[in-house]
Amino acid sequence: MNYVVATYLARFAAILFIIPALFPSWFFNWFPGLEDRRISWVLFGLGALVYIGASLAYYVLRKKELARRKEEMGN
Repeated sequence: MNYVVATYLARFAAILFIIPALFPSWFFNWFPGLEDRRISWVLFGLGALVYIGASLAYYVLRKKELARRKEEMGN
């Protein structure tokens, strides 16, 4: 799988963790366990960490790809 697709899927999954923490009233009926604010903040923290990790992975992998392409173009 291409790293671009993988990192964007990870970012999307992270956003799915963040949304219930930002808009908890929408999810109380579907997921009664989210009424406990500690769980919402854990989901928010997990989502933020995954999003940041995916963003850093994209940045590092993109730099490597650009360096490899630059090297190929120079030869």
